[in-house]
Order: sequence, then structure tokens, then C-alpha cells
Amino acid sequence: MLLPLTSQECYFSVLLVFMVVGFIRGWGREVISLVFILLAVCLVHPDTSDAFNCFLGRSGSFIAYVSGSSQLPTSACYSGISFLGGAFWSFLIFVLLVTLGYCIGNRICPHPRCLMTRFLGILPAVISGTIILFYLCFYLKAIGGPNNLQVNLQQLNPSSFVPVIFVILIITLVVALIVSCCKK
Repeated sequence: MLLPLTSQECYFSVLLVFMVVGFIRGWGREVISLVFILLAVCLVHPDTSDAFNCFLGRSGSFIAYVSGSSQLPTSACYSGISFLGGAFWSFLIFVLLVTLGYCIGNRICPHPRCLMTRFLGILPAVISGTIILFYLCFYLKAIGGPNNLQVNLQQLNPSSFVPVIFVILIITLVVALIVSCCKK
């Protein structure tokens, strides 16, 4: 199956979905889910998960050294070994953390009543969507791409869309300020 879409069309269509979800959920809920998405990417991405694994391994040595141990235990960092156990488990952990973030955001924050909080919810939703797309592109690249589905896309690089994201965020802020001024 071939999708006749360019990478920009795919990116903006997915980003539009995240903007609609951010508008529906509001500022508070989206900020909480953004924190969980950032946590998921930091824990699951191989570069940051190896650094986190190394930090945890060395923290015991640091505590032993600070507490006055005369002999410093050695703790080596193994860059090739991830504590997540492979691509499938890292994807599963990512999905669970993102789902947990959305569920906690729905439980903690009330339903947005004001139009201003709805428009401000677009800001973290755009950032969340870009981060999720970044992780999914990395994941597909790590597993060698889909085997059964041929997609006619060039490699999507979300970092090339940073200026467009800032324009969307500025337009959202201007609309939110206009809405707040009209209510007064």
C-alpha cells in the first residue's frame, strides 16, 4: 500500500490532530501529559536511557564515596546494553507512559470551561505531537521500518519544522489573547 503523501503533509495532518485534541482537553491536562511524554522519551530513547542507566549505576558509588568508604567501588557503564530489553519493550513502555500521562491529566485537571484554556491547550499539544512523532520515527528506524506496509515517504525530521511550530504557537497565543480581551 502506497500513501501518496509527502513528509510535510503527514507531519501537519498528525499535528492538526494533536491541536484538536489539545483544544478539547485544555491547558492543564495537556501540560501534565506533556510532562509524561517528555519523561517517556527520556527514559526510552537509547541515548538518554543509557545515560540514565549509567547515572543509576554510578550513584551507588557516589553515595559510598560520600559516606566515607575508603575503597571506591567500580561501576562501568555499558553503552551497548539497554535496561529496557529491546525495541518492543521500549515501545510498550513509551505507550504506557504516554497513556498514563493522558489518564492522570484527565483525573487531576477539571474539564476546561474557559475558551482561553482551550486555546492555550494547543501549545503543549503541538510540542507533545512533535515529540511523539520524533520518537515514532526513531522507533521505525530502529526496527528497520515496517515490513508489510510500504510507505512512499521521505525521512521525516521533526527538527526541521521548528520554525513552523513557533509560528503556530505565536498564532495560538494571539488568538488566546484576543479571546481573553473579548471576554472582559
